[in-house]
Amino acid sequence: MLAWSGLSHRYKGGAEIAYADFALREGRHLLLRGSSGSGKSTLLALLAGLLRVQQGGLEVAGTSLAGLSPRALDAWRGATLGVVPQRLHLSEALTVAENLALPALAAGQGADPARAQALMAALDIGELAARRPHQLSVGQAQRVALARALMRQPRLLLADEPSASLDDEHTLHMLALLLDAAERERCTLVIASHDARVIEALTARDDFTEVVLRSRTSATGPASQLGALGGGTAPMTRMTDWTDGGRA
Repeated sequence: MLAWSGLSHRYKGGAEIAYADFALREGRHLLLRGSSGSGKSTLLALLAGLLRVQQGGLEVAGTSLAGLSPRALDAWRGATLGVVPQRLHLSEALTVAENLALPALAAGQGADPARAQALMAALDIGELAARRPHQLSVGQAQRVALARALMRQPRLLLADEPSASLDDEHTLHMLALLLDAAERERCTLVIASHDARVIEALTARDDFTEVVLRSRTSATGPASQLGALGGGTAPMTRMTDWTDGGRA
């Protein structure tokens, strides 16, 4: 489902961020963790095709992203990817139902009311279709954002810091929503987080592989150095010490 080799990225004027070769098979999910500056956001952006692959190979859901044109990347992203961003980015000018129609409209396709209704029913927000984002609770807005991410039946669902600014109860609820959605929609889930609550909840599961990125500066200055691939504790599959000297 996911695989990369020799993958690295360099921002203008910054150090190179390099990632150890990795592959995630179909049917498993990925927990991507590390402190601020460890490269999580860069890797997520590469997986989403928002950053171009500068060096190495990157394959997502059977497609190599390295050689795709911007137009092809846009088409691939719309057909393959669902994203639940850290900031939900719901349009205040639109109703819940209209927000759910945005992915199809952005792809030049017609809205799919039946799909929207099915997702809203599954996420228990059917009665909110006519409301606008400012009329929603935090939990309701999260479910709307998740429904929007699932509208085009993605094969890969990315969640960036899904517990940001949430209390314990809402954090566990959001994780349950993501896990239930991944199972129901049969998609691969990638969660990026440095929240100890999220890490504790997901490391108790046997269907996640964990990748830990650590920011480190070498003796010769900021550099990307691959550390050991360590063996973690069961049931989580763990890969540790992916390092970079760059930005998140």
